[in-house]
Amino acid sequence: MAQLPSREPSPASDDTIQDDTTTEKLAKIAIVEDHSIESGTTERDAATEDIKEDTTEEETSIKEETRSEEKEDKAADSSGESKPEPWFNEVLSALNKEQLPLLGRDVFQRVQPQFAADDSLPVVGKPMYGSYHVLFPLTFRTRLRWLVKIPAYGTADKWDETAATCLESEAKTMQLLKRETTIPIPEVLDFSSTTENPLRCPYIILSYISGVSLYDVWYGDTHYDVDPKVTHARRTRALEGIASAMIQLGKFSFKQSGSLTFADDGSPSGTSWSRRVDYKSMDNNKSMLNKSSTDQQPVDTVYARHEALDDPKLYYTFMLDLHRGEEEKAYQNGVVLLLRQLISWIPEPARTDSFVLAHPDLNLQNILVSMEGELQGIIDWEGVAAVPHSIGNAKLPLWLMREWFPGMYEDAGSRWFASYRQAYRMAIKKQQKDTDSADLCRISLIAGNLAEAADRPNDRYEVVPKVVGEILRRIELDDDLNIKAIVTMFAEDRVGDAVMNAL
Repeated sequence: MAQLPSREPSPASDDTIQDDTTTEKLAKIAIVEDHSIESGTTERDAATEDIKEDTTEEETSIKEETRSEEKEDKAADSSGESKPEPWFNEVLSALNKEQLPLLGRDVFQRVQPQFAADDSLPVVGKPMYGSYHVLFPLTFRTRLRWLVKIPAYGTADKWDETAATCLESEAKTMQLLKRETTIPIPEVLDFSSTTENPLRCPYIILSYISGVSLYDVWYGDTHYDVDPKVTHARRTRALEGIASAMIQLGKFSFKQSGSLTFADDGSPSGTSWSRRVDYKSMDNNKSMLNKSSTDQQPVDTVYARHEALDDPKLYYTFMLDLHRGEEEKAYQNGVVLLLRQLISWIPEPARTDSFVLAHPDLNLQNILVSMEGELQGIIDWEGVAAVPHSIGNAKLPLWLMREWFPGMYEDAGSRWFASYRQAYRMAIKKQQKDTDSADLCRISLIAGNLAEAADRPNDRYEVVPKVVGEILRRIELDDDLNIKAIVTMFAEDRVGDAVMNAL
């Protein structure tokens, strides 16, 4: 087989080959699925209904509210688990729980000076657990509710300057968004990025947002016997609300990636390094926070410090570069080389600022809605940072991409995903017609999954074959040319022109 002619390498890696004629090929995969569903889908037919929700709530006692809040809004945390996992033992032991109501009262008196003379203490509800934090509900005499969010690793022996800086950036970024956008997010009422406070743990105090997890509304027809047409209308309404919120993040663009830094007046001054979960090291350590782990002893989450970068492709390949050469088998190395090549072809918009602010985990459990699907809140902003536009604020919500990870969701097939991807892209286009946001939304189906594959080794061997399989499905090649053969060619450094042209 003929060898590839010499070409200039991509800035992202010496292992990739850049060809201007191939940068549109990944986008074409997503475009094809749009055309395949247009004939049978009426655009936002059910979403045009103006369904009004009666938001009047019955008056209940403080104790009743405290008990019910865990059921209503377990999505105030990323999972709402009622039983702590072993890795929470240390922070729960370090936490001075008696100070929770006292701290709540002090902050309440400060932010609401009309109650400065009110020394009554809030009721502390049962804690709610996520993968990386625990939340304690506070209910005040006025029936106001807050949440105290504490990192799972927020103990004096584990909390370091890096973690403190990231918590401060998260809190100040949320304050920025609350101040300068209409995105419905919790209000940051107080925070401490150190363990030297009355709680003995770092924390963020957040306002409480009423609503239900979008998961319950999205799967209303299968889990709660809701009419499928009603569920469709609610889904579409939710997507329109999410698109309206996410497009507002586009006003915060930067020349480099990373967590936001702030001036004394609270305005963003730029970006700095950020933290990213190092799944490769977690796999090596068999961390309990990795759900595929068989180790019964809790192991801390591993984070890698990610310096600010000005090249979007280097952002994608950060974890691949961090663990370069660690693939033990030739096939694994071939998958990584193929992944690098696919990443090098991801198109980025020609903008002065190459990075944009984005939600770090735009998934069902982090979105609160009314029963009719109207957006009420977007939560869990831990890790919020500036990322490449191709996986930025116009990116598809995560659950709309997961059928590319076989077995991830209970779904009705690929047409189900494709139709709602199109609905979301249309909602993005409606919000900002004069930009390329809709195109970025389309390409994010591929770009987002390639980013996941680069960061998560366990997902890599499903995502890369899926992307290549979609390419091969649309062209006519020798029957012997399959994903295994292509990976072997990359591993053995014998990729020819025919394969590269096909990809």
